[in-house]
Amino acid sequence: MFCDLNVPWPVQAQSSAPSMSKKAKKLAQKAATSEDIVDEQQNALDALSPSEKKRISEITYELMEMGYTTVAYNYIVHTKYDPAIQKNPFSGTPPFPKLDPRTRKSYGVESYREGIKQLTRLTVVLDNDQAIKSGSGFVSANALALQRYDLLSVTPTTEMAFQHACITLSELKPFSVDIISLDLAVAPRLPFHLKRSTVGAALSNGVVFEITYGAAIDAKSSSLSSKSTSEMSDLSDARRNLFSGAREILRVTNGKGVILSSQAMDAMGLRAPYDVMNLYVRRTT
Repeated sequence: MFCDLNVPWPVQAQSSAPSMSKKAKKLAQKAATSEDIVDEQQNALDALSPSEKKRISEITYELMEMGYTTVAYNYIVHTKYDPAIQKNPFSGTPPFPKLDPRTRKSYGVESYREGIKQLTRLTVVLDNDQAIKSGSGFVSANALALQRYDLLSVTPTTEMAFQHACITLSELKPFSVDIISLDLAVAPRLPFHLKRSTVGAALSNGVVFEITYGAAIDAKSSSLSSKSTSEMSDLSDARRNLFSGAREILRVTNGKGVILSSQAMDAMGLRAPYDVMNLYVRRTT
């Protein structure tokens, strides 16, 4: 079974949280949860533009053709998570119900093909302020909203945020994180040290570390020859950074509890499962 657990879901930019009392905030959170329940039978694709629908459709069908059996659509939040503001863009029905083995029979689809199971995921990007001062939003008050996602994930960007993710957010509770995603392509080195004790705390709680390859692949063109020298250099640097960081993660984890995902923005950025595995085995050993 092959899974791609990181396909970014297109969403409109969210405004910053307005100031409100505790009572008003509770009412807003309850209203947000009620809206989710009312919209359960609607399709998440309905809120997208035609071009976005086309892009997500192409990615999903291409993954299925490549042999993937599970995809997770990833809603990425760059601020503290608040369900009253960052409303769940998904519904109870998969975006492509005729492809999902759990729902296609109810749509009259009988097929010998396995189809592709579609999951929902929330990722919160953590910095020092979110992780330490104001919190990440992974709190009991938001438990119901958080549990409506199939997968919960964080992307730490600082030392303190990484420690918070591995030690605190991985603690076993109904809304603990499942995945810690690391952005390896942006810099030659991670902005924090991967200590075995810190990483081990997350692994012992069942958390996995995610390596994404999308940033190191040209998703807009099939050939580098049409790119400028600067763009070619940036892509080369991203690849070098990615494999250097991947080696470090595999060293600290001993290769356990690590998943590979695309984070592809379009179908051209996808790679077949065995191509991805061969690429990492060849470049990280």
